[in-house]
Amino acid sequence: MPTTLSDETVDALPAMTASNLKNNFGKASLQASKGALAITRHNRAEFVLMPVQEYVQLQRARQAPLEGLAAQFDAMVARMNTPAARKGAAALFKASPAQLGKSAVKAAKAHGK
Repeated sequence: MPTTLSDETVDALPAMTASNLKNNFGKASLQASKGALAITRHNRAEFVLMPVQEYVQLQRARQAPLEGLAAQFDAMVARMNTPAARKGAAALFKASPAQLGKSAVKAAKAHGK
C-alpha cells in the first residue's frame, strides 16, 4: 500500500519523482548511495531506493527476532519429545474430568493464582 510523504517514517527522507528517477538515474543513485531516497508517484512515496548495505542490515535486524523465536520453539519441542512428556500426555488423555479439575486447581495454586 503506498504511503504519503507526511508519514513519519518517510517524511525525513529526500524524495524524487519516478519520472525524475527515470530521467536522472545517475543523480538518484548518487543521492541514494548517501542514504535512503523516497521515490514518489502522484505525490505519494511508493518505493525507497537505498544502498545494498542498508538493505542487508535491515534484513539481518528483521531475521534476528525470528531466529530467537525459532530457537525457543526448537527447545520447547525437544522438551515435549522426552519420555516423561509423552507419558504425561498419555495420562492427560486418559484422565477423567474430575481428575483434570483437581490438576488444574493444583497447578493454579502452585502458580499463585
